[in-house]
Amino acid sequence: MEARRGPRAAALGIAASLLLASVVGCSASADPETTTPSESGTWTAEEVAEATGPYAVVPLFAVPKDIDDLQLAFLNPGQSYAFFAAWSQGMKDAAEFYGVTLSESDLEFKYEEALAAYEQQSVKQPVVVGSGGGAMNETTVQAATANGSKVVLIDGGLEGAVDFGVSDEQVGILAVTTIADLVKERVAGDWAGKELLVAGITAASCAPCDARVQASFDEAIAQFGIDESATFRLEPPASSDPTTDAANMVADFLTAHPDAAVVVVSYGDAPVVGAVNAARSADRGDDVVAIASGGDATSRAALRDPANADILIGSIDYQPYSEGWNWVEAAIATHLGESFGAYEVTRVLTADNVDEFYPEDE
Repeated sequence: MEARRGPRAAALGIAASLLLASVVGCSASADPETTTPSESGTWTAEEVAEATGPYAVVPLFAVPKDIDDLQLAFLNPGQSYAFFAAWSQGMKDAAEFYGVTLSESDLEFKYEEALAAYEQQSVKQPVVVGSGGGAMNETTVQAATANGSKVVLIDGGLEGAVDFGVSDEQVGILAVTTIADLVKERVAGDWAGKELLVAGITAASCAPCDARVQASFDEAIAQFGIDESATFRLEPPASSDPTTDAANMVADFLTAHPDAAVVVVSYGDAPVVGAVNAARSADRGDDVVAIASGGDATSRAALRDPANADILIGSIDYQPYSEGWNWVEAAIATHLGESFGAYEVTRVLTADNVDEFYPEDE
């Protein structure tokens, strides 16, 4: 599809220091020299922030205003998933803003069809091809580079491709540090005498997912003094409904550990919302503390639900719209042989601030 559309409570205090340090819409670090008003015909940070409205995207580099039309292609893992849908919208808006052409394929989570999807895109001779969420494979990267295209991946690395996106280790650690004080408080109080377990929800064939969960495990072991045997990697069956799949698996996990207190972490939002649903259905809400990752519409809606207040503590906000917009900038920079800034995640969404950061949800 062608991109030619325009841009359009104790627990809650845990992440306060992080939130005070955050800037609304901050999505990437950038060299100040590349983001100040320019006389050389490049888009400034102020212009990008204005164009992206409430998302206030921070550009990765100063994109030229007179750039020739470029053909970009992106293999979206699955647009039915809220996080990847936000990527898509950010990419479309950025492509129009910068005057480049974007063609997008929806893999519908059929990752084995990545090569076939790329071959359909290759007839348009894209100068940069991208994907994310573990959907791209080495064969597809090799095919693209053999055709003279450069490859820029979101949140995943493969030989021959440029890696752009969140730091898996950083966000995995941030998830646990955000809830650490609350968990310690409960261990000393309501959870006294209970075994503390950490359930990390990952996804099949997703190295970044595994890396985030493992980073959370390592931090939990350090923070809570638990043994590695108290961490459990849960991999629901792959489907287009990760919320329900995770709910079923977490329900089984809670049944198998009836007397345990459980911390739930994950690579994304939807699985954690499923875990919260499972805890409530099993009347185990008092035994579970969960932190989501991603900041997509799924977790934002769940944070607004008062019934989740004492279970779902927050969501590490990857700002998926901004990440999608910044991917277009990374693709342009890669084509031009320019460097671009790192993507940084510092913001934690809570029930108290979600409306401030995402007012358009209402």
